[in-house]
Amino acid sequence: MEQRNEILKNPLFVALKKVGHEAKDDIFVWSQGLGFHNSNLNQSLKKNVEAQKTRSILTDLWKFFYSVGLEKPNKVLRITENPHIERINNVLNEIMENKDHPAIFEMGDSVEDAILNWVRAFAIYDFAAYTFLEKHLGAKEGLRIYMGLWEIFALAELDSYKKALGIDDTTTINVDILGKLSRAYWESIGCPYKVIQHSPDIHEAEVEMCPYWENMKEILGEEKCRSMTLKTEAATSVNYYDAILKALGVFDLYSFTMDKFACCGDDYCRVRFEKRK
Repeated sequence: MEQRNEILKNPLFVALKKVGHEAKDDIFVWSQGLGFHNSNLNQSLKKNVEAQKTRSILTDLWKFFYSVGLEKPNKVLRITENPHIERINNVLNEIMENKDHPAIFEMGDSVEDAILNWVRAFAIYDFAAYTFLEKHLGAKEGLRIYMGLWEIFALAELDSYKKALGIDDTTTINVDILGKLSRAYWESIGCPYKVIQHSPDIHEAEVEMCPYWENMKEILGEEKCRSMTLKTEAATSVNYYDAILKALGVFDLYSFTMDKFACCGDDYCRVRFEKRK
């Protein structure tokens, strides 16, 4: 068990402080987010992959997860060396649907310990999801399904962010609106967001810290992590924002790109929206 002072040294808590979030509130982002991610993976596999291969992917994913040795997540999610996939799915589905589920806070001895374990669990799950999609389906099909999972994330919260920002059908979507939405998305997962250029035609920002990446790297080591992130981040991130632009009806008016990624060796991530000429 980590001591409280060691837990609070984790980059997650530096990031949360910078964006003005509390662990007790953001714990649901990561706990219910993992349930959502797992549900979407299962549904996508059912739709796109034959049953036996699906079983192999999920078995390898949870065996890997167990082997990493995250004591609390393994216990709370009831993961064993020979994982019972349906049982794990049931626990995660219950968590996804219920903010009062006891397992959310049982993930740690304090709320800070619990949220850190959820962030770690999410990061390892996501790494394993792509890794075993690629192993069993090949790089092209594996990436297609993995990108689709993150596209679902992109669209799932769009309506709530629009409502929070007062965006409705009468709102003209411009660079100001896109910048506000971008900040909301990044800060929702505890990533400090620094605008470095903003004009009627361009919005550019640096994402200064990523709890997901910092904890994946801490657990698995940077080299191993990049065996996944170097193959996924650029395409997945641009597709994520393209999905948002299309849903807003402005894909033909604005472009999006990312040209720096902390998880690919840069000091920060950089996002850029630009009005098409």
